Amino acid sequence: MTEGQGSDRLKVVLVDDHDVVRKGLRLLLENHFPFEVTEGRTAEEAVTWAQDPEVGLVLLDVRFPGNDGLWALAEIRKIRPDIPILMLSTFSDDEYVRRAIEGGANGYVLKEASTHQLREALDTALNGAGLYLHPSVAQRYLLRRRSEEKYASSLTDRELEVLKLAAEGATNDTIAKKLFVSEKTVKSHLSSIFRKLDVTNRTQAAAKALREGIVQLRDH
Repeated sequence: MTEGQGSDRLKVVLVDDHDVVRKGLRLLLENHFPFEVTEGRTAEEAVTWAQDPEVGLVLLDVRFPGNDGLWALAEIRKIRPDIPILMLSTFSDDEYVRRAIEGGANGYVLKEASTHQLREALDTALNGAGLYLHPSVAQRYLLRRRSEEKYASSLTDRELEVLKLAAEGATNDTIAKKLFVSEKTVKSHLSSIFRKLDVTNRTQAAAKALREGIVQLRDH
């Protein structure tokens, strides 16, 4: 990507509900990159403007009042599955990062990013060169993934089912009915889960499973 002020500028949609942040990012983008930026303040605006076939990139805040950036990401992917989308956030929360990646984002950039880091993210997204994660986000995410893989690989498929239901608050009786097994079998699975996760009760097991990303609760 080269800097320039010529007429052949990529159309970019930048959506953030914080005016100061959005206008600052717009100045940065237009001064350092060959972009023509359209600003938006809502997730709905992001979806509307992303439908323009001349738009070649979307920069999207993660959190909005009402429908958020992850909702907009999913809606845009239905309409334009291949358009580069970078998520912007002040939050490095693992759950936001996971949902952004699973939703098809091309990158996750913290708003504290340097111009160099932003350039790397933009190059990665526009060149189809994989997934860009802000360095601190990448470190946290990879550590979580390794932990998830470590524990998940030691648990059987049935134990993962039991653990997920337990993390959702299901009783042994409910788990037994849902999985068509006896309560004794559920207790046996829980004992095995406790041993493998190095915990002593279902509360600790549920907390560790969610913290380590072994299971995720359903979105409501």
